[in-house]
Amino acid sequence: MSSVPGFRLPSWAQTPSSGNQDGVSQDPIETTYHRLKLKYAESLHQNWVEKLEQPKQILEQLYLAAYLIELWRGMYGAVPATDQLQPQPNSNVLFPGFVSLACGSGILVYVLYMEGYKGSGFDARRRKTWETYPVEVQDCLEERIYIPQPFTDATGPPDIEAEIHTGDFPADVFIISDHSDELTVWTPLMAALASPSSPLPFFIIPCCSCSLSGTRYRYPPKKSMSEKKSVNFNTSTSAEKYVEQNPQPSSGDLRSLRATKDEQKTERGFGNSMIGSLIAKTRDIAEEVKFEVEETYLQTPGAFSRALIGRKQQAEESAKTSPGQNSQSALVDKVTKIIERECAKDGGVQAAAKLWIEQAKSLHRQQGDWENK
Repeated sequence: MSSVPGFRLPSWAQTPSSGNQDGVSQDPIETTYHRLKLKYAESLHQNWVEKLEQPKQILEQLYLAAYLIELWRGMYGAVPATDQLQPQPNSNVLFPGFVSLACGSGILVYVLYMEGYKGSGFDARRRKTWETYPVEVQDCLEERIYIPQPFTDATGPPDIEAEIHTGDFPADVFIISDHSDELTVWTPLMAALASPSSPLPFFIIPCCSCSLSGTRYRYPPKKSMSEKKSVNFNTSTSAEKYVEQNPQPSSGDLRSLRATKDEQKTERGFGNSMIGSLIAKTRDIAEEVKFEVEETYLQTPGAFSRALIGRKQQAEESAKTSPGQNSQSALVDKVTKIIERECAKDGGVQAAAKLWIEQAKSLHRQQGDWENK
């Protein structure tokens, strides 16, 4: 894996691990990234109009676009227009399209669209940057608030003056969940619910850790098999509380802080971190609904991220399907049980739904304040 100048890889990423099985070589990604950088970076920077978001994300989004282009090249045989001898409008007919959750400034949607990949993006608030893109790209960006269908089923239609998205996606569409915060753990669940007969592929870069209710929640580190055998299962609740009440230190002597940082650079330290625990939780849920999940590393400019890819589902075990129950209804039932289990910490599905909707209302009320900044 080639390096970005001035950036040092964590020790656990310097040697490819068994979890890094996405099949995307680094060299093509770097080549595509440099091409995209030359083509789009300067104009995006010149047209930057956001005040609450930093233009440094431009290079990060260009790198992510390069990664997805190379990933889709392998998955669908889809290639960017510049790689085609005679570019045709419908040359990527096998590419099912994409949807970018919480798309923010829309850079990723813009670049991918201009490269010949049709898709869309939505966010809880419209960005001024959207108006700087070509009209056909603007048409692909929507201001909509995501409220999971199970939550609307539990509480009824929400009383909110905003366009709602409940996860009704086109068949086979590729879901991009890049730093989508409260949507992170929901992503494999929405991928399954959107198309139970053929769950949607997804790509996740986790960020802030939230429970299914959308409230901030730090998941406990995943226990090893030896730890599971030595710990009584009845202590799981107290263990979760302990982890939440003891986040990574934000203050203290320099030596202690440095030791904490060094520990996070190890595989064990990363697994015990907030982001490591979030990745483990998201992966576990995805595997519960039968996704085969791959873990990969993204060396974006100035940052290093782990990402999860769900490309296909494991074969269903017939023994786990009740008589008269097809695989689709079995999957929906499985997702329902997961949601009920995960929402228990917030008081149940209905209570979690109310928390989510109240946060959505608050987000919508702040829209006017953002527009005036």
